[in-house]
Amino acid sequence: MPKINVKQIILWGLAGAACFALAMTLGWLSAFIKWQLMGLILAGLVVTSFIIKKPFYGVLLITFFLPFERIGSVDMGGVTVRPSQLLAGMTLIIWVMSSIVKRKFKFAPNPIFWPLVVFVLINIFALLNAPNLERSAMVLAFMVFTMSVAIVLPNLIKNPKQLQWVLYTLMFTYTLVTAFGIFQFLGDIVGLPQSITGLRDLYTKDILGFPRVQSVALEPLYFANFLLLPLCLILAVFLNKAVKVNSWILGGLVALGGLNLVLTVSRGAYIAFAVSFLILTIFLFKKIFTLRNIIFFIIIVSLVSFGAYKFFSLEDTLEDFMQHSVNLFEGASYDERVDTFEIAERAWQEHPVIGIGPGSFGPYAANHPYVTPADGFRIVNNEYLELLAESGILGLAVFAIIVLILIIRTLKAIKLAKDKFTKTILIGLLAAFIGILVQYNTFSVLYIMHIWYTIGLLVVVQNLVLKNENR
Repeated sequence: MPKINVKQIILWGLAGAACFALAMTLGWLSAFIKWQLMGLILAGLVVTSFIIKKPFYGVLLITFFLPFERIGSVDMGGVTVRPSQLLAGMTLIIWVMSSIVKRKFKFAPNPIFWPLVVFVLINIFALLNAPNLERSAMVLAFMVFTMSVAIVLPNLIKNPKQLQWVLYTLMFTYTLVTAFGIFQFLGDIVGLPQSITGLRDLYTKDILGFPRVQSVALEPLYFANFLLLPLCLILAVFLNKAVKVNSWILGGLVALGGLNLVLTVSRGAYIAFAVSFLILTIFLFKKIFTLRNIIFFIIIVSLVSFGAYKFFSLEDTLEDFMQHSVNLFEGASYDERVDTFEIAERAWQEHPVIGIGPGSFGPYAANHPYVTPADGFRIVNNEYLELLAESGILGLAVFAIIVLILIIRTLKAIKLAKDKFTKTILIGLLAAFIGILVQYNTFSVLYIMHIWYTIGLLVVVQNLVLKNENR
C-alpha cells in the first residue's frame, strides 16, 4: 500500500483553495473593472513574483519597455502610466523591502547621489515660488522617481554577465521598435488607420505631407533621443570589435536605426547624433580610418540615404523634407522657441537664485496658472533654460556639476579599463550621453526614463572598471 504524504496533500489543498479564492475574487472584480485592467492586474502579479524572486529581472523588463512611452501605456485617473514606470516602481520597492528583510543595505558607489539630493532640495525650496503648487509638486515627484533609476541600476547590475544580458535586451527591444518605425511610416503612406500605425495626429502625412516616425514613443524627438543609446553602443562595439558578432548584422542594425533617425525628422537629433559620432571618432580614431571600415560606412550611409530617398519619394515630398530639415531659423517652430526663451528669461529674472519651481514654466506662461490650455502647458524647448527658470542659477549649477562628475568619472574609467568589452561600452555610453545633452538644447523634459537609465548604466560600467582597479 503506497504511503500517503499528508503534508503534500495539505499543501496541494491550500494551493487549490488559494486558486479558487483568487478565481472568485477576479470574477467578482470583473463586474466593476474593465477586462484590460484585469489583464494588467494578472500580468502585474506574475511579473511581481518574478521580480521578488530576483530583482535583476526587473532591470531586464525596464530595459525592454524603455522606449514604450505611448504604445503600451495606460490612462488611469487622468495620469498616463507607462510600463517602464510601473516596472521601475515595482523593482525599487521590492529591492528596498528585500534589503530590509535581509538587513543588507549595502549601496553601490554612486558619485551623483549627493549632488542629486542637493538638486532635489533646491527644487523643494523653489516650490515656494510655484504659480501652480499642485502641478509643481507632482512634477517634482516624477523627477525624483525617474532620477531614482540612476541610483537603483548600479545596485542591481553587479557583474559583466548581468551587464551583457541588459545589453542583449536593449538590442532586442531596439530591433523591434525600429522595425515597427519602418512599418509606421509605410503604413501611414498607404493610408492605414492610426489605430494600427500608432501615429498621433500631429505626425501623420496630413501635417507636413509625410509622416514623422515616433514608433512606440510619445513624440518623434523622444524616439530619436532614445535611438542615440543603442546606436552609439552598436557603433562602438562594431568599431572596437568588442563582441563576436557578424559585422553585417551590426551594420544592418545601424542602418535600421539610422533610417528611423532620419524618418523622425528631428533636426536636434541629427545634430546630437553627429556630435555622438564625433565622440566615437575621438576615442576610436584609428579604428574608424581603416579601408574596411571606410567602405563599410560608405555602404551604410548609402543604404540609409537611398532608403530615405525612396521613402520620401513615395508621396513626392523629398523637397519638403529637405526644406523642413534645414530650416532652423524660420517658421512657426522657430518663432515659438524664441517666444518661450524670452518668457523663460523673464521668469528667471523674477527668481534668479532658486527659480519658479519644477514644472512651473507652463503655468507661468499660461493665461492662468490653474487653467490648462487646450494644447497643454508649454515647455521652453531648451532644458538648460528651463532649469534656469524653474530651479534658478543654483539648480542649473548643480545639474552642471552632475554632468561634469559623470563625464570625468567615465574618462577615468576608460583610461583605467583593461577589459576591452567594458571599455567599449563606456565609450558608447559616453557618446550617447553627450548626444543626449546636445539634443537637450531642443526639448525640455527632465523626467524621461531612458535618460536617467543611460546615466545609471554609465555608473554601472564605471563601477565595474573602478572596482576591479581598486582590488
